[in-house]
Amino acid sequence: MRLFKKYIYLIACFGTLYFLFSSCSQSNKKESEIALHVNVFTSINWDSAKWIGYTKDQRPEKWAARDLVRNQPPMNINTWEPTEEDLKVTRRKTHPSVLLRKSFSITKEVTSAEVAICGLGLYELYLNGKKVGDRVLDPAQTSYDKRAFYVRHDITEAISKNNSVGVMLGNGFYGQNMAFWPGLAYGNPRAILVLNILYKDGTKEQIVTDESWKAHSSPILFDNIYLGETYDARAELSDWSTFKFDDTSWETPEIMKAPTQNLLEQDLEPMRKIRTVTPIATWKAEKGWILDMGQNMTGWLAISVKEKEGTVVKMRFAEHLMPDKQNIDPASTGIHVTGNTQTDVYICKGDGIETWEPRFTYHAFRYVQIEGLSKTPDLSQFTGWLVRTDAERIGTFKCSDPLINKFYDVSMWTIEDNIQGLLSDCPHRERCAWMGDAYVVAEAASFNFDLKHLWQKTSSDMETVLGVSKAHFKDPFPYDSRAPSNISVGKRLCLQARPDWGAATIMVPWFSYVYYGDTAIIEGAWDMMEGWMAYLDEKVQEDGIINGGFGDWCPPGGNPEMDTPPALTSTALYYQSLTSMEKMALVLDKKEVASKYAEKAKFVKTAFNKTFFNVETKSYGSQTGNAFALYSGLVPEGLEQLVADNLANLIMKDKNGHYSTGIFGHRPLYTVLNDYGHDAVTKHLWSITDYPSLGFMTEEHDLTVWPEGVSNWDKKERYYRHSFNHPMQSGFAASFHESLGGIRPDEDFPGFERFILRPTFLSGLQWCEATHKSPRGEIESSWKKEGSQIIWSISVPDNSEAIIQLPHYQKEQITLNNTVTNANVFNVPSGEHTIRISNSK
Repeated sequence: MRLFKKYIYLIACFGTLYFLFSSCSQSNKKESEIALHVNVFTSINWDSAKWIGYTKDQRPEKWAARDLVRNQPPMNINTWEPTEEDLKVTRRKTHPSVLLRKSFSITKEVTSAEVAICGLGLYELYLNGKKVGDRVLDPAQTSYDKRAFYVRHDITEAISKNNSVGVMLGNGFYGQNMAFWPGLAYGNPRAILVLNILYKDGTKEQIVTDESWKAHSSPILFDNIYLGETYDARAELSDWSTFKFDDTSWETPEIMKAPTQNLLEQDLEPMRKIRTVTPIATWKAEKGWILDMGQNMTGWLAISVKEKEGTVVKMRFAEHLMPDKQNIDPASTGIHVTGNTQTDVYICKGDGIETWEPRFTYHAFRYVQIEGLSKTPDLSQFTGWLVRTDAERIGTFKCSDPLINKFYDVSMWTIEDNIQGLLSDCPHRERCAWMGDAYVVAEAASFNFDLKHLWQKTSSDMETVLGVSKAHFKDPFPYDSRAPSNISVGKRLCLQARPDWGAATIMVPWFSYVYYGDTAIIEGAWDMMEGWMAYLDEKVQEDGIINGGFGDWCPPGGNPEMDTPPALTSTALYYQSLTSMEKMALVLDKKEVASKYAEKAKFVKTAFNKTFFNVETKSYGSQTGNAFALYSGLVPEGLEQLVADNLANLIMKDKNGHYSTGIFGHRPLYTVLNDYGHDAVTKHLWSITDYPSLGFMTEEHDLTVWPEGVSNWDKKERYYRHSFNHPMQSGFAASFHESLGGIRPDEDFPGFERFILRPTFLSGLQWCEATHKSPRGEIESSWKKEGSQIIWSISVPDNSEAIIQLPHYQKEQITLNNTVTNANVFNVPSGEHTIRISNSK
């Protein structure tokens, strides 16, 4: 909050200075008008605005409510088969969707006009009959009792003499009272709005939400962020947001309680429709037709139909089909906790060709079962929209191996599907910001998407859930007000953060600093990070080991197959947190504090190796133990290669050439193997298609995103009920950039001011290309094998330099721009360079 106030103060100062400077120049009237705009709208005065809504419910019971089947099977039950008790159905309504409008006229010329709005849970803003902007599912989810986001819209070009502003409201997460349990809802939809107008004569006018507005029910009869939307086109009100519309029959809105006094402007990029997905097939099903999108995706289906008035078109969404392919199988999308399938319903008005897509829900799906159409549908009637936070794509990767390319693409789809105003654990069943998932995937995601604003929001979200949850019953750590929850936003928090999941409190700000040079995030999160570390320091055992935690989550075969003690990964994460805190303290010029963390880290490293390291075998007992210890910098100096050698043996001999890691061990597995000369093991793991392997999922089972966990599925049977779209399983994808492309940040020079280039010229690959758009500019690393040489082309952006590391090659083998380097580690300045390496180790 202190950081936010400082930010607002600086912007206001900038606006004032800009106004004074521009006003001094009488030669350019337009410049002066722009300056006035900046000055007036740097901050929003909400004093006169009121929260308004409309709770009168006139919807037909048939459409306003849906059946909920409650079933929460034990974790060891893999398929959802309802019992007689499960089939006891309850029926629940959503809060009604609302239309709000206000008409006004102006008599003077306008210099600028802007709307600031917070519509909870979700809103669409209209002016003079047209939607304002292209944002969807706005604003981003927050813990609404702690803070809520408002959004600004410049409407200068759209405003006219006579105007009408309209707001459509949906439930979103704010009014979510269906999935899991009713207590997750904060209340009925509501909005607060300020419309500021600056006239050319220098006067101002403000229009705000209050009792003068008009309210009416919406044609959306049901909307729930998990379960879907029902839209009755017959109830549409033509031109409802235009000045000419007659609203005399509309009612006065209700003055609603403010959910929070902490209204903040949303800094995070908005949700948008990013790109279309074209379906690849349709066929007759037991009921209706099934549509195959060809890709497991997050978003929605836009339809175009021509049917009689009152025709009900029902669309149900799922990731899988039943074995006979005559019905969808919704088990993996969370029917056992949400209570029903993801379902959209469109009721036709019978007026020629009708097009529709939902507003206040989204789905995760590959297949859609469509009922109610009078004739066989054509694929051209349907368009899938990938919907996510519009963070810029800043990374690319491709190589000569199509299977490796597929692993990268599947990883990126999985991450994209879950950037939904937060990094969700899955985009259907839970849609929660589990902290362990954010830690595991942060680096892979940051190589490929500009997530600086997302990580800032994530860190701030964590702060809103400090001290909110009860302690986890499986850990020897009592409740503490300094501890966040396992889930960083909302009401479904799943108890106090366990010691491994809670590491994201430290590591998310650290990764954001390293990848984007973002010092603001560590300044803003410092008190929270200090509190979490103090809490752990007080509770850690005298021997320096942290017991408890979820552990190396979701190894092949599920958590019963976990072969690494949670104490190992929790203690390693504690060590990572200590070393990161030391470095962040130095960034903030807290030298004494940094020394404290450094000393503690030394103690924990000694304790870790005393407890978990087998001196005789040079092993930490498992693939994850070895890989995570190497990644964390915990292996005793000089023994790293031997531990990596043992890791390779554990894979090729003990596990017959397969990985056994969960999410913590899988994240660094391939980079660690490659760094220590075991790239042949990596290539083997990336070539096989039997269980368990990445190829088993993509080639044998045609998965287009990574599932929560891999099991030895039988194609003839139903898939397990666990999610099939989980970004935590994309953590390993960092290896495509950091290892094959070799692009790695240098934590001492954050934001890629200086960075490392250390590629692995993987066995069996002929070429590889990787790019990363860093804060300093585009970094390119491209290599190919020609005869006995490797030709490696690199591009270092302006105001940056790179450290070339080729530890597996002799200096005589390496030339830089046709000159012998006499070194296998050296620096190169900005610009384009060609490195040639004799391909014989």
